Amino acid sequence: MSPVRRVLRFIVAVVLLSVVYFTIPLTREIGRTEVAQLALGAVALILLAFMVVWEVRQQMADQSRNIDRLALAMAVAVMGFALIFYVMAEADPGQIVGLETRIDSLYFTMTTLLTIGYGDIHAEGQGARALVLVQMVFNVAILTTAATTLGHQVRSRATAKAESRRQDLDTQRKPT
Repeated sequence: MSPVRRVLRFIVAVVLLSVVYFTIPLTREIGRTEVAQLALGAVALILLAFMVVWEVRQQMADQSRNIDRLALAMAVAVMGFALIFYVMAEADPGQIVGLETRIDSLYFTMTTLLTIGYGDIHAEGQGARALVLVQMVFNVAILTTAATTLGHQVRSRATAKAESRRQDLDTQRKPT
């Protein structure tokens, strides 16, 4: 598959993921449905962790595999956390101060992931702080490993291409 096609496929996947993120119907009422949504979110996080770990292992086992799925798994993990934070803030607005929209939730997730923490949106309640701690551990244990693997794959491919070009040039320069 050509690099342009791979990039376009990745962009389309992230756009579709964003559409799902912004259109999932959620309510403000606290009840069994919201508890079920949070439980489902927790299960989704566990599945995301397994998905990212599985992709990392596949990448390490087969250097020629596309890294697209690993990058997409990382995007799904970020949006998964953002959605869980949003559900929590909708169910109990005092849990996360300043989080009112899905953009706020994505912003909060990314500032936590990147350890920027501007403070304009912050975890106030114990539940929110516990979830932020879970995200921090997830970021360090899973996403950092995935990002390292992605970086390694990109460097390996660049090195292999450069070596191949060098060998081709050496072959062309040798007199026959």
